[in-house]
Amino acid sequence: MPQLDCPECERDIAMHELETRTVAQTTGFETNYRCPFCRSDFDEVAELMA
Repeated sequence: MPQLDCPECERDIAMHELETRTVAQTTGFETNYRCPFCRSDFDEVAELMA
């Protein structure tokens, strides 16, 4: 299972633990992610992969 490091609390998060929010816009979809531990939001997960 892929893991990433939270940019705020630096804890390891498994991909299935991430909280996601996807919003439909006129230009497509926008997805934001939230750490389940410290509740910080971030947009990209690819560069956070451990």
